[in-house]
Amino acid sequence: MKERRIVLVRHGRSAHVHAGWIDYTGFLRWRETYEAAGIDPREVPPPELQQVAATAGLLLASDAPRAIESARLLAPGAEVTVSPLLRELELTPPNLGRMRLPLAGWALVFGVRMLRHPLVSPAEKERAQTVATWLATLTEQHGTIVVLTHHSFRSLLAKTLTADAWQATLPRRRSSHWSIWSFAR
Repeated sequence: MKERRIVLVRHGRSAHVHAGWIDYTGFLRWRETYEAAGIDPREVPPPELQQVAATAGLLLASDAPRAIESARLLAPGAEVTVSPLLRELELTPPNLGRMRLPLAGWALVFGVRMLRHPLVSPAEKERAQTVATWLATLTEQHGTIVVLTHHSFRSLLAKTLTADAWQATLPRRRSSHWSIWSFAR
């Protein structure tokens, strides 16, 4: 029997770069542009991740351009299964009106808001459960699978996998681009 392993990878750094302060409307425009962008052409996946991808039975990616491009860069020539189920969470930013913040400020506002009120909707939790079940089924046929996804969705999916008796195999969880979160059963 093949080892069953799910490797969750955050995509490479986006080609969309933003500097400066933006208000609520500017933040919405930034996110739309960020979602449409691919990855920075200078991005290079870490060698250890390339090794994992080279031996994986299946490579999956969200349908966001940055995830698809990351998967293709990670394993050139490999078939990539693309699914909208692996998209980033739909998080609604707080409407701060005309208040302007840098992107790091918006991230802080999201973080503080998450402490007070969970931002993940029941529909998003259900999607994470659907994806966890789907990935578990895929590991039965393919053994190790590598999944290129996004920061917030990966966090929710990791919690869901752990609740479904998957064991984290890497003790440290970094959130940076190309970071690896691995689960085995």
